[in-house]
Amino acid sequence: MTLRRLNIRTPFRPEDDRSARLPRTALAFAFDAEYVEPFHVMIYSLARANTLLDCPIYIYSNDPAVQDDPIVRLVTDRFRVIEGADLAELEDVSENHIERPERAKWNRGTCLKWSIFDEAPVDQLLFLDVDMLCLRPLEGLLSLHPKAAIVSCPQFQRTMVSSGEGRSRQLDTKKRLLELINRRSAYMGRINSGLMLVRKPLLSRSFRKTLLAFAKSRSEINEQSHLTNLFRDPKHRRSFPSAMVSSSYNFQENYLDLVDRIDAMELMRRVRVLHYAGSQKPWRAKGPNRARATMQLWQQVREAFEEDRMAADA
Repeated sequence: MTLRRLNIRTPFRPEDDRSARLPRTALAFAFDAEYVEPFHVMIYSLARANTLLDCPIYIYSNDPAVQDDPIVRLVTDRFRVIEGADLAELEDVSENHIERPERAKWNRGTCLKWSIFDEAPVDQLLFLDVDMLCLRPLEGLLSLHPKAAIVSCPQFQRTMVSSGEGRSRQLDTKKRLLELINRRSAYMGRINSGLMLVRKPLLSRSFRKTLLAFAKSRSEINEQSHLTNLFRDPKHRRSFPSAMVSSSYNFQENYLDLVDRIDAMELMRRVRVLHYAGSQKPWRAKGPNRARATMQLWQQVREAFEEDRMAADA
């Protein structure tokens, strides 16, 4: 059905052979009913960026009510309800093999994305968290590292924040953020699973079985640490080669608060996907957090989406 089904004021580029030259790619999302509105805003941001317009859209959810949403029905090609034994296995990992039990609900949501490791009639899936905004086209990502089974971006780690003070601290932090964008960072090793380009042989239940068995043999701080360690493991590294790309494709927005406004604007000009990772979500933000420029940006995109939908219904 694709993003072209969205009736918005931004003119879509005409269909051309650009998509035909790329690997057959589907967009994949995993969420429950609590995240339907962020899904609306995320796909609207993709449409406004005029990117990946012709990719089929797959949704994975443990909540059948998600498919009752009119926007979900409008754009989705494949909707899979995760239930029964499949859901029980994911919940086992989230409850018993991820540390920080106080985040049990969060862990269940993040493990849901492992549902994408399943057979699919495409060459690759581009998985995207719904707490993101797409700011610039993503076609260039789809053919990077063609021999890798998974392509992702690095986690942002608090240890990379400068321990200095004042302006010196801000400049050091900006330098490290630019190194992540330019792929010259010492922090390129750990997967952020908010964006994953997943290719065969990972598009199989066999791989999911391998991943679940691996996760059940240990305990990690979060689900993406299980992924990081599986792809590092000598037993799996050759079978499932992985690659890292620029953090411009998955930039954690709250790190912009660690630099001054001018430096933040400079960094934002390099960002393709802005990720509202962590507990501070723009649709829940209150007080000072709601006033942050990146939170306001999300609200502006949400309001534009609502205006377009009202215009389409008029």
